Amino acid sequence: MKYSLFTFLFMITVSYCYARPLKTDTLKQGNSMLYEKLYLHIDRELYSPGDDVWIKSYLVSGINHKLIQGYKNIYVQLIGEDGSITDQKLLLAYNGVAKGDFLLSDSIAEGNYTVRAYTKYLQNFGIESYFHKKIIVAGAKSSLELDEEPPERNTTEIDVAFLPESGSFVLNAVNHVAFKAIDETGRGIAVKGKVVDDAGNEVASFRTSYKGMGKFIMMPHEGKNYFALVDGFPNFSFQFEQAREQGICLNYKSDGNYLLFTLSRNLKVYHPQDYLLVASHKGMELFSSQIEMNEFQQAVRLFKGLFPLGISQITVYNRNGEKMAERLVFVRNEDDQKVQISMNRKDYQTRGKVELILLSLLPENDTILSTLSVAVVNEDYFSADGNNQNIESYLLLDSELKGSVESPASYFMDEQGITSGEKLDLLMMVNGWRSYYWNELEKFTGVKLPGWADYGLTLKGNVTRTWGGKPADFAKVVLGPFSRNFLFEKDTTDENGYFHFNNLYLKDSALIMITAETKNRSSRTEIDLEQTLAFDSLVSVDKLETVSPDIHVPMKFYRDIYYRQMADQEYEKGMGGILLDEVNIGGKQGPQLEGHFRLYGEPDHSFTITSDDWTFTSIAEYLETKVAGVVVTGDEIRIRAGYGNPLLLVDGLEVSWDYVKYLPLGDIDKIEILKSAALMAIYGSRGGNGVIAVLTKMGRGDMYNEFVRNIPGRITPQVKGFQQPGAFYSPKYSVNNINDPKPDYRPTLYWNPDVVFSAGEAKLEFFTSDKLARFHVIVEGISKNGRIISNAAILTVSIPR
Repeated sequence: MKYSLFTFLFMITVSYCYARPLKTDTLKQGNSMLYEKLYLHIDRELYSPGDDVWIKSYLVSGINHKLIQGYKNIYVQLIGEDGSITDQKLLLAYNGVAKGDFLLSDSIAEGNYTVRAYTKYLQNFGIESYFHKKIIVAGAKSSLELDEEPPERNTTEIDVAFLPESGSFVLNAVNHVAFKAIDETGRGIAVKGKVVDDAGNEVASFRTSYKGMGKFIMMPHEGKNYFALVDGFPNFSFQFEQAREQGICLNYKSDGNYLLFTLSRNLKVYHPQDYLLVASHKGMELFSSQIEMNEFQQAVRLFKGLFPLGISQITVYNRNGEKMAERLVFVRNEDDQKVQISMNRKDYQTRGKVELILLSLLPENDTILSTLSVAVVNEDYFSADGNNQNIESYLLLDSELKGSVESPASYFMDEQGITSGEKLDLLMMVNGWRSYYWNELEKFTGVKLPGWADYGLTLKGNVTRTWGGKPADFAKVVLGPFSRNFLFEKDTTDENGYFHFNNLYLKDSALIMITAETKNRSSRTEIDLEQTLAFDSLVSVDKLETVSPDIHVPMKFYRDIYYRQMADQEYEKGMGGILLDEVNIGGKQGPQLEGHFRLYGEPDHSFTITSDDWTFTSIAEYLETKVAGVVVTGDEIRIRAGYGNPLLLVDGLEVSWDYVKYLPLGDIDKIEILKSAALMAIYGSRGGNGVIAVLTKMGRGDMYNEFVRNIPGRITPQVKGFQQPGAFYSPKYSVNNINDPKPDYRPTLYWNPDVVFSAGEAKLEFFTSDKLARFHVIVEGISKNGRIISNAAILTVSIPR
C-alpha cells in the first residue's frame, strides 16, 4: 500500500524526549575571544543637499552587548557609491557612546552613500565586522516629474535558491526545504510554483510568504529526480541534488516556552543510531544532549530559558563526530519592551508643543547608566519599506550573519498573515544557512590582537638644528595651545631627534603650538611634525553592495523636498530678498576689499578689533558685549531671536563654532555681521540664520602673521582632531514668534543623543513644524547589563494652525 507524504505524517509515531544540559558554560567562561560591535543610530535614511546627518554611536561587547568602558576612538566615513570617501570624522567614545554629525554640502552629488564606522580593533576582523548603513541624498524633482507615475516593476528574470533546512536532502525522510526568490536587483520577489518528478507528477507546491522567502515539505524517493518550476517564468527550472540515503533532517519550531527539534531519517533504516545534539551561541557551547534514535523520527524539547537572546546554532553529530545536520534558531521573548513611550496628545497642531515621557521597564537589577538617543522624523524620510535598520536588528541580525539582510528591522514586527517569529525563522533557514558570522571568528579565539587600546591622538616628529640640519638629541619639546585654556605636554627627543605625544584630546581643527629647544637651551631649531591619524582608505564597491542592503526612495520624499523649496522661495520673495544658488567658497574667493576677500558687499555691521579689545577673554565675550542681540550659550550662538546657529566664516571659509571661539582676538582684524535677506541669500540655505564673518590679520596679509608664526623653534600647525558635533536646533514657539512667516518644514523634528533618565524616566519637550504628517519617534540605547533598548511610536500632526 502506498501513502502520500502527509498521510504518512499522520500515521507515524514520534518519540519525544526532554533534553537536559550535560554541559553548561557561562558566556564569560565559554569564550576567551575579545570581540566588540559598533552600531550607529542615524536619525533617518533620506536626505537632501544641505541637510545634517545626526549620529550616536554605541560600542558594545560582542558577547553580552554591555557598553565598552573607558575611551576608544571611533572612525566614521561617508562613502559615495563609486567608493570615494566624501567625508570622515573621528569621534571619541567614552564608556561606549559618542555623538557626531555630517553636514552635507549644498553641492554634494545626489546618489547612494554608505556610512561606515569601525575601531582599530575591528580592523583585525575585516570590513565584514564594520558598521555599514546606506543613506540616500537626493534633490527635488520638477513638478512634471512629480506628476509621473513610477514605472511598474516588470521582472523578466529571477533566481531561486532551494535550501534543505539542516543542510542535507535525505532519501525517504521528511525534508523541510526553504527557498528565496530574487529579481535582477537582488530584492525578494513573490512567486509560487511546484516540485515535480521525472514523470511530471507534482510532489509539492510552494508559495513565498515574506520578501521572496518561503518553505515547503517533500519526501524524495529512490530512483527519482526532482525539479522546481515557477509559475510565470517558463525558462526557470531547478534540479534538486540527489537525496542522501544516510543522513539526518533537523526541523525546528517554537512550542510556547520550549523549542521543539525533530530529527528525521530514512524510514527504511531500522537499526538504532546514536547522535549528539549540541547547542552553541556565538561560538560557545551551551549544552549537549545524547539522542538514541530508534524510530523514523525523534523529537527533542528544550526549555527556551536555556538559550540567550538572539541566534544560536544547533548541530547534530554522529557517534564518529561527523556533522550530520545543522541549522540556526532565533530565540526572543515576545513583547519584551525595555522603554515605554507616552505623549501628552494623540494628534498635534502645527507648531504645537510635544511632551514626551520615556518610562524604563527594566527589571530592578538593571538600569540605564548611559544616555539614550531619540529621533523624531517625518516618515517620508525613510525608505519605501520603512526604517530598514535599528539597534536591535543590527546587534542581533546584521552583525551576526554574513552578507546583507533586506529590511532587517522589519523582522521584529508582526504583520497581517505572518508573525515576527515566522519571519525570523525563515531568515535563519535562508540567510542563516552556512552564514553564521561567529563561525568565521573561531580562528581568533585566544589570539591577542592589536588596536584594543586605541584612544586619543598621536603627534610625532623630529627636531633638527637650524644650522647644519643635524638631529637635536635630547631636546626639550613642549606642546601647547595657540590660544588659552589648554594644558601643556612635554617630551624629550631621543638620540635621533624624534619625539612623540600620545593619547591627546584635541578638538576638530585645533590650532596648536609646538616649541623646541636644544639641550643647550638654544631655540635655533626646526620642527617637522607628523600626525598619525590614519583612516581606512580601502573601499571595495562590490563589498559595499554585499554588506549593506539597498534602500528605495518613495516618491513622497521627492514631493516633500519640492514643497519645502517652494515654501522657502516664497518666503524669500516676501522678504524682498533674491534667492540665489549657493556659492561654493571652498576653492575660490570673491572680490578683495581692504585686503580681505569677501563674497558680499557692505555688511550690516562691521567691528574693527583694536588692542583695547585684546582684554576680552574670548570672542564669545566680545560678541555678547559689542554686538546687540547676540546670545552665546555653551556651544550655541544666536544673532537673531528664534533662529538657529548662524553660518561662521573665517577669511571666507566655513568653520565650526569650536574653531572660532578659541581664536585669539589679537589675530583678528574685523568681525562682520550679515542679517539682511539679500546678504544672507548669497550663502543659500546655510546663511538662513545669519552670518558671522571673522577676518583675520593673516587673511589680510599682514606681516603680523609672519611675526607670530616664524619665531625660531616654534610652529603653530592646525591639527585634525575629534569632531565636536553641532547642536541640533529645534525652535521654541511662543506667543511672540508663533506667527513667524519663516516656513518650518524640518524633516527631523527632534534629535537628542544624550537623553538622561532620572528615577526611571525621562521627560522631553519640543515643537512640531508646519508639516502635516506622521512622524516616527525612535528610541535606542543599551542598559547597564547589556539589554538592547529599542522602541518606536507614531506622532501625528494633523491639525493646521
